[in-house]
Amino acid sequence: MRWCAVFSLHLAPDLDAEAVARMAERAYRPFARLLLRRPALRGGLIIEAGVSERLWRQGHEDVIIALRTLIERGQLEPVDTAAYGAPLPLLPEEEIRRQLARNAAINRTYFGLAYRPAGMVARAYAASPALARAVQDEGYRYLLCDTRALPAHDRATSHLRTPRGLALLGCDRMLAEEIADRTAPRVETLRAAFARAGEDALSILPVERLTEDPARMRRLLTAIERQLLRCGTPSELLAEAQRTGRATETCEPDGGPWLLWHDPGNPVHRMQWRFITHARALVTRDPEGHPRARECLDRALCADFLAAAAPPPLWDRARIERGASLLLESALGALGDEEEQAEARFYALEIGERAATIGSP
Repeated sequence: MRWCAVFSLHLAPDLDAEAVARMAERAYRPFARLLLRRPALRGGLIIEAGVSERLWRQGHEDVIIALRTLIERGQLEPVDTAAYGAPLPLLPEEEIRRQLARNAAINRTYFGLAYRPAGMVARAYAASPALARAVQDEGYRYLLCDTRALPAHDRATSHLRTPRGLALLGCDRMLAEEIADRTAPRVETLRAAFARAGEDALSILPVERLTEDPARMRRLLTAIERQLLRCGTPSELLAEAQRTGRATETCEPDGGPWLLWHDPGNPVHRMQWRFITHARALVTRDPEGHPRARECLDRALCADFLAAAAPPPLWDRARIERGASLLLESALGALGDEEEQAEARFYALEIGERAATIGSP
C-alpha cells in the first residue's frame, strides 16, 4: 500500500526560550537527524512560520538547516499553513489568503527557494468550502483535511476533488493516533491500522509525540519498516492514486475542532471573536500604515488562545488573557479614534472578567 506521513512542528505561542530549547533538543533535533540517516522515510513537513522564526532566533539554526537539507533533497515536501496557527476556516477568505502568503514568504527566508508547497493544511485538519476556495485561488494542488470532513462512504479520499478541481487528501486521524500512541507499538496493531486506512493512507504526525521516548521511536520505526509500505510525499501519493473521481464539498465534521475555537455556548469565545472582528476592522483599514499592529493581530489569531477557553484539559486563563493582550496591542497600534480604542479596552477587560467569573469550566 501507499503511505504518506506528514510531520507537524508546532510551538505554543507562550513558551519561553527555555521550553523552546527543550523542545528543540528532545524532539526537533533528533527528528531531523533520524530522517537524515533514513532517506527511505519520506513525507510532508508542516512548520508554521512562527516556529521557524523562534528556532532560528533562539539559537537552533542547526534544526532549520537540517530541515532545509531534507527539503532540498526531496525527502520532505513542505505543506503550507497559517503563519502563526490561526483557525483558517473561521476567517474571511481574504484573511485566509493573506495568512498563507505570509507563511510562505517567511519560511522562504529560512528554507530558501526549495520551500515550494504544493498543498496546505489548517490546524486540526479543519476544512470548509470557503477554505477550499481560498486554497484553490492561491494555486495549491491539494488540501489536507480530516477524513470526517469528506463523504463517509468514500475511503479512497485521494480520488475526491472540490467542484473547482482542488484535490482533497483525507488525513486518517485514527491511523495517526495508532502510530503516535504512547505505548510500545506492535507490528500486528500497526498492520491492522494500515489495513483499516485503505490502499492510500495519509496521516499527520506530531513530531513532539513521536520523539518523546527515543527507545519507543526506534521500536516504532522497526514496526513500520516491517510493513509493505511505499512511503512517499503528498504529491507523490496524489500522482500515483489520482483518478478523475467525483466532485464533493468539504464540511466541518460533528464534534470537530471548531467547537474548541468558537463554541456558540461559550461566553469567552463569543467575546474573543467580537474582539477579533473589531481588531481586524481597525488593522485592515490601513494595512500598510501600522505593520506592528498587523503583526500583533497575526499572533493573536493563534488557535491556542481560543482553545484555551475550551473545557479542561485545555482551559488556561493565563493564555486567554495573553491573547486578549495581543488583540488590545493590535487595536491600539492601529491608531483608531478614541471611541474605537475605548471599545478595544472594553473587550480586553470583558474577556478577563468572563474568564475570571467562569473559572475552570
